Amino acid sequence: MGLFGLGKKRPGASADFSFRVDDIFTIKGRGLVVTGQVTAGEVLSGAAVTCCTIGGDSFPCVIHQIEQPKPGGARGEFIHPDRASADGPFQGSYALWIADRQPGDFHPGDRLISGNE
Repeated sequence: MGLFGLGKKRPGASADFSFRVDDIFTIKGRGLVVTGQVTAGEVLSGAAVTCCTIGGDSFPCVIHQIEQPKPGGARGEFIHPDRASADGPFQGSYALWIADRQPGDFHPGDRLISGNE
């Protein structure tokens, strides 16, 4: 490895990160949200990931913010952790706010993964 760490994986998602998309919607004034489950690894807020569509296409996207229900909180109370992981609360279920994408870009069954597989 070189002095400046060339060839290092960019921080943000573990090498085995995978997220199954279950639902897609927008919130007026906030943007696009995909909900689903982290099935492997973990990802940090702000990470660049790749969406692998059920149709066989892929494209890059950025996770702007992570959201999940507040453990032990009242219905409708949410927290915004800095990371989402497969071993997180609620069996790894999260809502991910995606920057600069449209709802039609995503479909239930798509996967968000680390890197450019």
